[in-house]
Amino acid sequence: MRLLAAAFVAVAGLALTQPGRALAEVQTLVFDSAPVTIGPYGVARDVQLAPSPRVDGYVVGFKASLVDVVGNPVPHTDVMLHHLVFAKLGVADATCASVTGLDGRPSPLPAQRFYAEGEEHFSLSLPAGYGYPNRAADSWGLLYMLMNHHASTSTVQVRYTVQYAVGETRTGVKPVWLDVRNCRADPIFNVPGTGGAGSTYAQHADWVAPESGVIVAGGAHIHGGGLSVDVTDPKCGSVFTSYPIWGGIEPRPVMHEPGPVAMTVFSDAAGRPVQAGDTLRITATYDNSRPHVRVMGIAILYFAPRPVTSCSAYPSPRPEPTSPDLVTVALLKQPAGPMRRVSSTWVGDYAFGAQRVTIPRGTRFTWRFVGSTAHDVTLATGPVGFASPSLRRGSYSFRFTRPGTYRLFCSLHPARMTQIVRVR
Repeated sequence: MRLLAAAFVAVAGLALTQPGRALAEVQTLVFDSAPVTIGPYGVARDVQLAPSPRVDGYVVGFKASLVDVVGNPVPHTDVMLHHLVFAKLGVADATCASVTGLDGRPSPLPAQRFYAEGEEHFSLSLPAGYGYPNRAADSWGLLYMLMNHHASTSTVQVRYTVQYAVGETRTGVKPVWLDVRNCRADPIFNVPGTGGAGSTYAQHADWVAPESGVIVAGGAHIHGGGLSVDVTDPKCGSVFTSYPIWGGIEPRPVMHEPGPVAMTVFSDAAGRPVQAGDTLRITATYDNSRPHVRVMGIAILYFAPRPVTSCSAYPSPRPEPTSPDLVTVALLKQPAGPMRRVSSTWVGDYAFGAQRVTIPRGTRFTWRFVGSTAHDVTLATGPVGFASPSLRRGSYSFRFTRPGTYRLFCSLHPARMTQIVRVR
């Protein structure tokens, strides 16, 4: 985020002069991010400036994919687009004054999150007559997380296609980012998976609408084990429910529990009314019969301010039922060394200090982070789901209350950093 702030200042100083008024049309603009290099079985997670339209207009459609350095499509079985977030720099976000960056520090620059995409490949298409306003002088930033599923280094670029209306006036929409762990660049939580067959686990967050208007489009993002993302107005009922669709070919090796291939979306010119002062609640619901770690619950809505006098519930159709593959995240590197009876260890570049540990049930185990780069502690398989934040310094503790074997890894360096904790 600090890199984006510095770059924004430089770009703003070079802002282009507004060109003459163009004829009304919707242009198809294609942009490529700067190259991203990912090591063998590695994960790349960072931010960069993103090219944007150099003429005033409206974003009316948006989609993204990965290409190699000569422009060939990269399938998700080679490098997975885990998630992307595009933000307009220097503009206040509707639901978050400041985002905590990947380095754990608040961003010094406001950033309005206006588009995101994950494994579900959300494609924005605003209804006719609406658009997300953008100026030639505006600057965009990109946060990404990509996974390389090969034993060799890969270099890719994010290619994004923008449908862009120029030379006309449209009804402007404001992006509303709803997140059960809002204001974080890595907004994760963990599902323990201890509830038994048919049980669920839910997290929610509330946002109070500062003005009246209608929501004209929306999409959502969840991870493996997700059942739904619901946006409700307690006064009126359901605003939007997004359901996962499962299927497709999963990348191998499995480096995380696969997410859905699609989520249901909506685009409605009439809009779904929200009155000033209404509370919108987002709820992410997951299966709790088995652990699901480092999961998210996000919805992005597109809101057009206008006077409204009433509201009503909008039932969302369910897709045909599909079932996710029940995959096992196997450790890519077997932990080595003696079995140690300790209650803490260090986590550094690129290893756990004690790779094989045995402890009695009830032990609170502590990991101390001492690396020059960020690492985390994440469950691959075991009786209870848990994961730490990504840290360079500090510590993380977890109390092991259920016996069994916990296979752990760093989700950012899965082929290099593994650990086993046996709980007696």
